[in-house]
Amino acid sequence: MESSRLRDMPLYNSRIINSFILLVKHKYSHVDINELLEYAGMKDYEVADQAHWFRQDQVDRFYERLLQMTGNPKIAREAGRYAASPDVLGAMRQYILGLVDASSTFDIISKATANFTRSTTYHSRPLASNMVEITVTPVEPGLEKQYQCENRIGFFEAIVLMFNHKLTDLQYFPEIRHLPTIQQPECVFRGDQVCRYIVTWEKSAYTYLKKARNLMLPLLVVANLALLVALQGRGVLEILLGSLSLLLLVSLAAEMSEKRAIKEGLSSTNHSIENLLEQIDLNYNNAMLTHEIGQRLGNLTRLEEMLMDVADIMQRRLEYDRGAIFLVNSEEGRLQLRASYGYGAGELACLNGLDLPLGHESSVEDVYVACLNEQRPFLINNLEQEKETLGLRTLACAIKNGTRAFICCPIVSDGVSLGVLTAENVKTKRPLVERDVSLLMGTASIIGISYRNCELIGALEQAKLELEERVAQRTADLEQSRHKIELQHEELTRTLFELEEETAQRLQALEELGEKERMLLQQNRLAALGEMISNIAHQWRQPLNELGLIVQELPVMYDRGGFTRDYLGDSVARFMKVLGHTSRTIDDFRNFFKPDKESVPFRVADVVEKTLSLVQESFRTLQISVELQVGGDPIITGHPNEFSQAVLNILFNARDAFLDRKIEDREIWVAVFEEQGRSVVTVRDNAGGIPEEIMEKIFDPYFTTRGPERGTGIGLYMSKVIIEKNIPGRLTARNVANGAEFRIEAPGRGGSE
Repeated sequence: MESSRLRDMPLYNSRIINSFILLVKHKYSHVDINELLEYAGMKDYEVADQAHWFRQDQVDRFYERLLQMTGNPKIAREAGRYAASPDVLGAMRQYILGLVDASSTFDIISKATANFTRSTTYHSRPLASNMVEITVTPVEPGLEKQYQCENRIGFFEAIVLMFNHKLTDLQYFPEIRHLPTIQQPECVFRGDQVCRYIVTWEKSAYTYLKKARNLMLPLLVVANLALLVALQGRGVLEILLGSLSLLLLVSLAAEMSEKRAIKEGLSSTNHSIENLLEQIDLNYNNAMLTHEIGQRLGNLTRLEEMLMDVADIMQRRLEYDRGAIFLVNSEEGRLQLRASYGYGAGELACLNGLDLPLGHESSVEDVYVACLNEQRPFLINNLEQEKETLGLRTLACAIKNGTRAFICCPIVSDGVSLGVLTAENVKTKRPLVERDVSLLMGTASIIGISYRNCELIGALEQAKLELEERVAQRTADLEQSRHKIELQHEELTRTLFELEEETAQRLQALEELGEKERMLLQQNRLAALGEMISNIAHQWRQPLNELGLIVQELPVMYDRGGFTRDYLGDSVARFMKVLGHTSRTIDDFRNFFKPDKESVPFRVADVVEKTLSLVQESFRTLQISVELQVGGDPIITGHPNEFSQAVLNILFNARDAFLDRKIEDREIWVAVFEEQGRSVVTVRDNAGGIPEEIMEKIFDPYFTTRGPERGTGIGLYMSKVIIEKNIPGRLTARNVANGAEFRIEAPGRGGSE
């Protein structure tokens, strides 16, 4: 994961920042917490929400500003110690105290750190009954800062002190001098890969008593035997009773100490269970709220019934002290209170008296209007700090009604603002958090759907009445229209018959066109056959001359007496070599005319080289120089023989241009290369180029400038058909300096257009 991307992700749970905030409130009362949070880009309800996470840059700005405001360079370590206090851990602290010892707690902490931080991973292992090793591995080097390492050290100290002192009101411990020893043999801020901590603490009384009980039995046995030998059997009973009494006293003390630790753990676990049950009850009510609203409102068709049911369900299922629903009154152009719960008569009068005009052009600044227009929720835990957002009238009404905190959420359906849903706390001291906003937004969404449902049902009933009136009129119109439909049916039947005939004619035309193309291809092959016969003559002339020379040389060597066995073997070898070359020439020409049965991947350079080999002798006789350049290894999927025929037609076109125009210096340049993932073949000549007035016609069938007695006019046409339909690719032509260039482009490596 890239550093910039990880740095912009939420990495640290709000409970970490909350421990700093509670420490500031406890010890640094002069620090303005609102200013601190604003500088860090945080909201107070985000800190209070245990499901919220902050980014690295937010945490860095928070610590930077806190360091300036407190002037305490050890504030991070102090906050780490304070993180284990009841104010911060709450039910988690009760659960920790329910464990047997600090070593077990560190094991739990190492597994639960994913709930607090995503920037590091923790691993702990016990080294002794009072010693544990904790290894902290960064997810990405260079992300965390050194103050976060110090904060961890303080937290480890707090965990040990909770067990060693068992203070139920533990909040802060500057008075404790015997802090646990924490060694740090490795640290990322000293260049190491991980941070490794070795935490050592004082052993508890239970540990000493248990150890003493285990060692006392063998010691007493040895001591009793020694006394019996020394006293020669006198006082045996007294010695045994005394030793047994001492052993029982120590065992009893160890047992009582162990039971006391277990009892304290059970008590803490009980408190933790009670807190968890309260949270489960809250979650159950929230789930039932959504279920009841969705189940009951789906069956309601009248708006007033729906609003009263929503208010009743919210009052029973939510923990907010009171709530209200405002809906848009389109006729008056303002928000209007339509349903509520938890308000007294005077408080409702205050809400009804609010003047809440709608529209972006309104000069009234009010949180309800802003929530409706902007379609976003507002959460306010401190009325004084958010008085500009609230608006003067709403603020005065909220203060008069004793509101401590409230949420307002827009009621929206299909992108249209319908109203505002609000919830307030008067007596409840718990701060409102993002979870509350999400819950009310879900409720508001269901209200919006039900509102639209009521509107649609009302419109449906009105439409039903109108429909009944129109049915009578439409019945009369239908009879009149029936005759017209019959006429239209006859017209459609006739049109369908004509379309079927036209379709059959077009299919026949397509078949004829396909047959025509096959005939043209065969005609082109026959034309190429004549060319090939001439090329075969050129290809064989030189080998036949060479065979003749070998045969004529035999009698001469015989007369001279040089007709030896070695000479005969050498002559036969040369003879067979020429015959082999001639045989391969026959195979090349035969393969050229063999039809390709299926498309296969082929190397373009190989096909082009074989094509040039078919015409090299005839072109050499005509003094036409052909130069081939190959770059890369382009591969095309198609029919290699057809591709060869297309290239051959282009070469013959250049040859004819040389001969018709009587060009003396005759050169052809062929290039094979790859360009932007495509296979390209270019054939360029210096035969004077193509006249601009016929450039667009050269690929038309039967178009030729040589006359019907000297050319068929289908060579370039068939080349274009082969390249653009069978590959498929593209064949183009253009004029270059002193000549023309034909360019074949096709998908490379078996790709597609």
